[in-house]
Amino acid sequence: MAESTENEKDLTGKAKNIASKAAAEVKEEFNELKQEAAEASEKVKGMASKAAAEAKEEFNELKEDAAEAAGKAKAFAGKAKAEAAEKMADLKEDAEEAIDEAKEKVQELAKEAEEAVNKAKDKVKAMMQDEKVQKMKAEASEKMEDMKEDLEEAADKAKAKASELAHEAEEAVEEISKKAKGFFARLFGKK
Repeated sequence: MAESTENEKDLTGKAKNIASKAAAEVKEEFNELKQEAAEASEKVKGMASKAAAEAKEEFNELKEDAAEAAGKAKAFAGKAKAEAAEKMADLKEDAEEAIDEAKEKVQELAKEAEEAVNKAKDKVKAMMQDEKVQKMKAEASEKMEDMKEDLEEAADKAKAKASELAHEAEEAVEEISKKAKGFFARLFGKK
């Protein structure tokens, strides 16, 4: 029984190790995706900063033609900002999808680990039951062998006693027969 508990603990420990490794892998993948998203975000910020700087530079160069330059700068900055916002939205969406996928993988792995633990427990229980049955068979066979030996010994003793009693009875019959012959011989006058 202690061995069964030990086996269950070992199997539970192994299942926990598998789940822990899977969670670590998912966490690592998540961290990598998070890093990529941060790098992409930095690139987008850099692009936006660059675009804003270029717009400002162009604005300063075209200051003399203020109306036209202001319109161009506003359009360029707006476009850059819209692109940056769009890219940020895309990156955020990609990151959220990656997180959702990672969560699903963790849940799947946890479920698989739980199923593996349950299967292992069932196998251990089946093995223990089978071992008990085998042990009971062996014990019953041993007891039957002991009983058989005891019965054979008792039968031998009974045969010996019966043989002894039969011999004694035979001697007693012979003695009684002799006495009866002697009695009838004296009774009827024969010697």
